[in-house]
Amino acid sequence: MTAKLSWYRATLLLGLAAAIAQVALGGVVRVTGSGDACPDWPLCHGQVIPPLDLNIWLEFSHRLSASALGVLVLIASVLAWRQVPRFQLSLIATGAALVLVVAAALLGGLTVLTELAWWARLIHLALAELVVACLAVAWLAGPPGPGSAAPRQDRSRLERKIGFATLAVLLGVIVFGSYMVGFNYGAACTSWPMCQGTRIPEGFAFIANMTHRFTAALIAIPVFWLCYRAWIPGPAAGRARWLAALAGGCTVAAILLGALMVWLNFSALLRSLHLVIATLVWASTVGLVVVLCDPDRFRARILVK
Repeated sequence: MTAKLSWYRATLLLGLAAAIAQVALGGVVRVTGSGDACPDWPLCHGQVIPPLDLNIWLEFSHRLSASALGVLVLIASVLAWRQVPRFQLSLIATGAALVLVVAAALLGGLTVLTELAWWARLIHLALAELVVACLAVAWLAGPPGPGSAAPRQDRSRLERKIGFATLAVLLGVIVFGSYMVGFNYGAACTSWPMCQGTRIPEGFAFIANMTHRFTAALIAIPVFWLCYRAWIPGPAAGRARWLAALAGGCTVAAILLGALMVWLNFSALLRSLHLVIATLVWASTVGLVVVLCDPDRFRARILVK
C-alpha cells in the first residue's frame, strides 16, 4: 500500500469514527432536550462563541463535530479523485458521503429554523446514518482481487436480496426509534419484553413502542443469518467474519440495552448509548452486505503494484 493510499484510508477511518460520534452526540442532544438551546443557525444566540451553558454547548458541540466531519469527508473526496480514481466503488461512496454531509448540514439548519419539526429531525438522522454507511463502504472497498472476472457464486444472489432488504428495514427501525423519542412514546411501555403485561396494548403510543420492539427483534433474524453466511469459506471470508462478529455482537447489545432502558427507568445515558450501538449495527451490517454481495472485490485491502 502506498503512502498516499494509506493517508486516504486513514482519513476515511477518521471520517467514519467522526460520523458515528456525530450520531452519538445528536442522540445526547435529543435525550437531554438541548436541540433548541441554539435558536438560530449557523450562529448560536447570534454569536460565534455562544454563552457558557451546558445545554447550549451540547448543541453547539454537535454543530462543531458536524463541521469537523465535513472537513474530513471533503479531504477524503479530494484524495479519492486524485489518488484512487480507478477504485470505482470507493470513489462513488466517498463522493456520495460528501453530498450527504452537505445535505445533512443544511437540514440541520432547517431543523433549527423550523423549531425542531419532527419530519426534519427524522430526515436529518436518516442522512447521518447514510453518511456512516457510505464511509464504511468507502473504507472497505478496494480493487478487485485476482480471479474477480470469474462468475460470482450463486449464493451471492440470495445474500444480495436478503441483505439489501435487511438494510432498508434496519434503517427504518433506527429512524422510527427516533420518531418515538421525539413524541415521547419511548417511555410508554414500562415493562419488557411485553408492554404493561399485554401483547397488544391500547393507544397509539403503546402500539408504536411495541411495533419498534417487534420490528427490532424480527430484523435481528436476517442479520444473524447474514452473520452465519459470513462463516462459509469464500474469497472474502476473513473480512466478512470480523464484520459478522461486530454486527452480531452489536445486535445482541442493542437488544439488551433496549431492555435495560426500561428496567433502569429510561436513563439518558442508556438511551444515548442505545443509538450508538444501533448505528454500529447499521455500519457493520452495511459492510457485511457489500462484502458478501461482491466477495472478490473485498478479497484484500487496497494494494498498488
